[in-house]
Amino acid sequence: MDILEILESNANLYPDKLAYGFIGKEGELTEQLHYQQLHQQVWAASRQLKARYEAHSRVIILLPTEASFIRFFLASLQAELIAVPCPIGYSESGITRILNIISDCAASGIITNKKTHKMLFQRQNDASKALQEESIDWFFTDDFLPEMIPFEITERKTDNSQPAYLQYTSGSTNRPKGVMVSHSNLVANLSAINNCFGRTASDVSVTWLPHYHDMGLVDGLLSPIYTGGTGIAISPLLFITKPFLLLQAISQYRAGFCGGPGFGLDHCIARIPAEQLATLDLSSMRVLYVGAEPIRISTLERFAEAARVTGFRRNSLVPAYGLAEATLAVSLHLNGTPMIYQKIPGSGTKDVVACGPPVEFTEVLIVEPEQKTIVDDTQVGEIWVKNHAVALGYWKNENETNRIFKAFTSCGKGPFLRTGDLGFMENGQLFITGRTKELIIIRGVNYYPQDIEEIVSECHEDIQPNATAAFSVETAQGEALMIVTEVRRVVQQDEDMESIKTRVAHSVGLAFGLIPHKVILIQPGKLPKTSSGKIQRLKAREVFAEW
Repeated sequence: MDILEILESNANLYPDKLAYGFIGKEGELTEQLHYQQLHQQVWAASRQLKARYEAHSRVIILLPTEASFIRFFLASLQAELIAVPCPIGYSESGITRILNIISDCAASGIITNKKTHKMLFQRQNDASKALQEESIDWFFTDDFLPEMIPFEITERKTDNSQPAYLQYTSGSTNRPKGVMVSHSNLVANLSAINNCFGRTASDVSVTWLPHYHDMGLVDGLLSPIYTGGTGIAISPLLFITKPFLLLQAISQYRAGFCGGPGFGLDHCIARIPAEQLATLDLSSMRVLYVGAEPIRISTLERFAEAARVTGFRRNSLVPAYGLAEATLAVSLHLNGTPMIYQKIPGSGTKDVVACGPPVEFTEVLIVEPEQKTIVDDTQVGEIWVKNHAVALGYWKNENETNRIFKAFTSCGKGPFLRTGDLGFMENGQLFITGRTKELIIIRGVNYYPQDIEEIVSECHEDIQPNATAAFSVETAQGEALMIVTEVRRVVQQDEDMESIKTRVAHSVGLAFGLIPHKVILIQPGKLPKTSSGKIQRLKAREVFAEW
């Protein structure tokens, strides 16, 4: 069964049961979708989409956290379209990302609402003008009137060699990568996640994660449908401004499942006063998974201790590892069991937390990334993965698909997914130690260093071209951005240096919404580069991280 057949089955089993509730600013439910209602609306919406777009057309779904998103995401699948969830960005860089995704997948349409459409064009800049000039169809969910459309079942073919949706992993300035996830990939991972968690139809889940993100989409929104349970959603922006609402929803609806990156736990502890926390009852939580960025043991311990007053159990914390290229989860700690800490082999000092055993029907290898030789599990190497949830590849990117999704070891074993992450296994537990790739992940959001470096290079005339390195460093507050850039020798005065640093920080803030932890200016020729002139970011981090 695919996710639509599972929805139909649950609509028959639990017609009047709440499938989704959406939290408003005061903690109230502003929208509700019951199973039979959702099922009928998905089918009705799919008829409208099918009449408008040819099968396998790509449609971008540009909607906030509201009922329309899940309704039209599923309707796109029912209409045999390829859904493309996309973040809404009103800044020039945000709209540029939308344009890049439109171009990459040759989208036929954008599904959005009139309010979002209007806000996209409020600020006139090159990106918004380019979007206005795009030859693309706009479908407004405001015009959807399900009660006026007769409910009718239409035949649909599920082809698991075709993508059901594209999960974009980048696209700020360079060519984005759309991970092609099929129906069978999705159901395989939903089965693995929910069998591991032990989630059932009687359970309630709460999510604040962005629904265009793999974790927010697959577990946040689709796991409730898969199990026939209830999902309560709060928008990421509302969570950031009022984190108490998330924990209040867990307490009020007796939710058993929630999750997200570690910064979400830190945010709750930092923003919710102890006396307010004590009013909550989190004893219903069976799984609070943590992933999407390096997991800090201090974050886990701090939250467990602070939330103890609510009845929250420490063993409900579930360190997790996954990536969009594997649909979502690769390994999950077994909830209800103590977390396991282990020193990184060879480091002697730093502890890392186990992210559990690989999920069901998953093979994990630890591989030396250059020679592609299989190493002993207890050594640190690149994590390679094989299971039915490994996605089909990157959209229209055969070279990268072959390199990442169809890797073979030096002894001919494969194909495997190369994750680009480093780790080791100990007693069947997977530990993550770092990344071979130089992707920067801050608060669960991916940033490509070259995107940031490009902005820095162009923000001041005294910055040397092609002489900037952006990378992440560990700080007491979590992973943070650090920038090292060469400046021209003519820059001598301290006030000039401070002016350049301010310009760099301002430009990066405007483009990405990030505040650099530190900006270091160095003389020409001091930035580590390869013999061919490529910037060595990992080397730069070694040299400058402690400056």
